[in-house]
Amino acid sequence: MRIYRFRVLVDHPNEAFRDIEVGSEQNFLDLHHAIKQAFGFAGEEMASFYVSDEEWGKGPEIPLADLGFGEEPETPPALMEDVFISDHIRSTKQRFIYVYDFLYMWLFMVELIGAFDPEEKATYPRVVLAMGASPDEHSKEIDLSEGILEEEDPYASEEVYDPDEGLGDEDGHPDDDHGSIDDLGEEYH
Repeated sequence: MRIYRFRVLVDHPNEAFRDIEVGSEQNFLDLHHAIKQAFGFAGEEMASFYVSDEEWGKGPEIPLADLGFGEEPETPPALMEDVFISDHIRSTKQRFIYVYDFLYMWLFMVELIGAFDPEEKATYPRVVLAMGASPDEHSKEIDLSEGILEEEDPYASEEVYDPDEGLGDEDGHPDDDHGSIDDLGEEYH
């Protein structure tokens, strides 16, 4: 068994991160629990890992549970408890995106930073480095109306366009300040 060390950075202004070591033959459910514990998240919310590339693009999903939302219902997704960490290590810079609590949408960037042999008598997964204060699990603001209510049109105006505005007085006569043809010099008659 190999040990993988992942740097797990929470997408939050405090930029806290944890280095977590996990065995190659442990599953994503073990890593899920390790991340929650490392950041002090105690809830039992839904979560998913996404296999990622070096630009943090979202690839195949590894969910906590099958909610039946897959594109192809006859092919259920491989769940966290069924997928070993080693099943998705493709490079020395392997990355995953971990999403926890789909209401608050906590995003974690998980990046492989090392691989080595296990230490004797060590228990994995384990946190080997913690930097920064972890955000409170319920500290994010939730806007339940986002995407539901129509957005205001920034070009909409309360003013109504009047095509006759500025063309004369109420009776349609030219405004006095525009002058008349008689005001033109002799050369225009």
